[in-house]
Amino acid sequence: MAMEATCQLRVGKEKFEGDVRMEADHIDFAGATKYRFRLAELTNPRRDGKGIRFSFHGNPVTISLGDDKTAEGWIGYIQNPQTLADKLGVENGHTVRVLNLQDDEELMNSLRGCECKILSEGKTRCDMVMIGVERAAELRQIGMLADNLKRRGAIWVILPKSARTVTKANVFAAAREVGMQQVKVLDFTDNRAAYKIVRPATTKKGSTAAGKAAAAPA
Repeated sequence: MAMEATCQLRVGKEKFEGDVRMEADHIDFAGATKYRFRLAELTNPRRDGKGIRFSFHGNPVTISLGDDKTAEGWIGYIQNPQTLADKLGVENGHTVRVLNLQDDEELMNSLRGCECKILSEGKTRCDMVMIGVERAAELRQIGMLADNLKRRGAIWVILPKSARTVTKANVFAAAREVGMQQVKVLDFTDNRAAYKIVRPATTKKGSTAAGKAAAAPA
C-alpha cells in the first residue's frame, strides 16, 4: 500500500517543495523536479526529527514529512521492507497457484521464503491464484480458477501497465462475469500492475454485497 505526504525535500544543498509517495520498492518525489529513490539503493536510512534522512548515490537526502507518526512509519517501512509475497497477502502455509509468472524470480523467491505451497497445474483448491495476463482472451480462465479457490481466497491478475491488448476495464468485466469483484490494485513492478479480485462478501441473510458495485482500487 502506497504512503503519500506533502513534504520538503533536500538533496545536497538544493531544496524542493512537493509531494512524496512511498511505493513497494521506491520513493517518488514530484515538485519543481522529480526524483525516484529506490529503497535498495539507500544507505544509512534514519529518522531526522519529523522526517527521514539517507544517502543516495553519495548525495545526502532529507525528506521532511511534517509529523513524528508519519516519519516513524516511513523509516520503519524502509528499514523493514515488505517482501512481494507480504504485499500480496500470502501467509505461511497458503496454497498458491502461479500461472504465466514462473520466470519472475523476485516473485518466486518471495513465495518460497514464506513457506507456502506453490502450484502451477491441477485442480487443488487454493488460497490464492496469481496469473500473468497479456491479452484480454486470457481472462476467460478466471471462472475456472475461481471454481478451485477456497471460500475466502483471492485472484491476483497481473497486467503490463502499457498493454493495449488488455486493460483494467477488461479485468473488471471478467470479474463481474463470474460473480467476483475487484477490490485492490498494487504496483507489482515498475512495468506491471496487479489487480485483486474476490467473491463479494455475504450477509447473514445470504444476500451479497455485489449490488453495491465493485469496490474501488485501494
